[in-house]
Formats: sequence, structure tokens, C-alpha cells
Amino acid sequence: MSKRDYYSVLGVSKGASEKDIKKAYKKLAMKYHPDKNPGDAKAEASFKEIKEAYEVLTDKDKRNQYDRFGHAAFEGGGFGGHGGHRSQGGAGFEDIFGDVFRQRGGGFGGGGGFGGFDDMFSQSRGGRARPQKGQDREYTLTVDFVDAVQGTEKVVELPINGEQKKINVKVPAGIKDGEKIRFSGKGGPGSHGGPAGDLLLSVAIRSHAFLERDENDLICNTKVDIATAALGGEVEVNVLDSRFKLKIPAGTQSGRKFKMAGKGVTSRKGQTGDLLVKIQVETPTNLTDKQRDLLEQLRATL
Repeated sequence: MSKRDYYSVLGVSKGASEKDIKKAYKKLAMKYHPDKNPGDAKAEASFKEIKEAYEVLTDKDKRNQYDRFGHAAFEGGGFGGHGGHRSQGGAGFEDIFGDVFRQRGGGFGGGGGFGGFDDMFSQSRGGRARPQKGQDREYTLTVDFVDAVQGTEKVVELPINGEQKKINVKVPAGIKDGEKIRFSGKGGPGSHGGPAGDLLLSVAIRSHAFLERDENDLICNTKVDIATAALGGEVEVNVLDSRFKLKIPAGTQSGRKFKMAGKGVTSRKGQTGDLLVKIQVETPTNLTDKQRDLLEQLRATL
């Protein structure tokens, strides 16, 4: 594949002055530099082509040879045979941006790769640094157990951008303890034109008197008296907005669970668990004399 004309590469005329060539090179170098186009093979190839054209056209001897013979002037010895990528007569990349690179102790061949190029861009933009996203800010939102299972809406007051503001928070049904609700752009302010950070509400769920959650299973702790547990019977169960009768087989032990498939918690991902009614057999206290006598008679038969 034939090489492009060096003057065309830099976008200058054949009679352009060295000052015009440097100006054109600086503009193109900033546009195609690998630091500004990470991973872009085309940009990297363009940058190399631009740099090669610049090296030749800012070297008086090389430019004279190129004007007479074109690219053929460097065939055989190759471009690198005339002093590599930096000639004695022509200023190299560091000569244009030398002050910047020397301040950083880097530049090409200085062990810093393309280090210092960020500074060059910063100066060329009038000292403006790159836009930075603001910091995310996190707060805790405490909700009741039932609200976390069924979902709810709350109005909370939080510091946003230095001011106390009220925001409406939709707590999704099935949210777990520790899960976060995100509000984009409500966090710390960005710098140098960057976007604001996010506001994160970490959900803390209050414990319930008799309901628990195990992943998506809902556990309802239900008390049963000792006689019903021993002889069998029915017990009323209240779970959220549901109320029903549960048959208790004779000889039911404390800790036994009765499962109702698909009646548990529906997670934020749409997965629904089971309802587990966990039996807690109550031991009677403050017995009357008659109750105590009956239990003594029962114990004598066991």
C-alpha cells in the first residue's frame, strides 16, 4: 500500500513554513494521540503517520530529499535510518510540547509511556481538567417488615446538594434487608463539568412480632396451646392481609412447619417463595389448683 503525501497528511501546502507545519502537527497530534483514543487502532495508525510526516518536513535535509524524490528518498535505509523518529535538524514531539513533558520528567522514551499528554491537553484547553463524576452518597432508610414485603411509598428528607430536600421514595415489594434504592444524579456535585453522583438508600427492615423471612420464604410463628398440640385441633393464622384456619394434627411438636406453596414473598426479580407456618407450643403458666391437679394426674399416666 502506497504512502500518502506527507504534506497531505498534515493538511499543509508544499510551501508551508516550519511554523505552519508545527501548528498543523500539534492539532492533529492532540486529535489522534493514543492517550486520547485508547484501543483505537485506526487513531494509533494515523498518529504514527502524522508523526512520520512531521519528522521529515521539519528536518531541512530530509525535506529537500523528499521534495526531490518523494518517499523513494528514504527507501533502503528506511525512515529510521536517518536518526529514528527524532532527527537532528527537526524538532520532535518533545520540542513542541517540551515544557509540559520536562515538568513531568517524562515524554517519549522517559519511562512514562505517553505520560504528560494529559497535562498538554489540560493546558491546550486553558487549564481545565477532565470532567469528574461526583461522589455517591449513601443513607439508611428504615422500613417496617410488612412494608418491605408488600411495597410502599415514603416521603423522606435528605441533604441533597447542600440543602435539605423532601423526596418521594418508592419502596419496591419484596426488597431485602441491605438492598439499595438508587437515585441517579442526586449525590455529590461533579467537578469540571462532570455529572453529579448518585444517592443510595440502603434499606434496613424492622423485625416483626411473629413474621420472619428466609430468602423468599415467609415464616409465620404461630402459638398453639399444649392441649391442642397433644390432642389435635385448629388454630387461626394471620399473615399480612390473610386469615385462615390451620388443622393441627394430634401430637404436633414445637418447631414443626406446615408449608403453603407459592404463598411467600415475591422478590424484586419476580420469584415467589412459600409460606411456612411454624408451630410454637406454649407451656402454660400461672396454673389454677384444678389445672395443676389435672396435669399431675396426666403426668402419672405417662
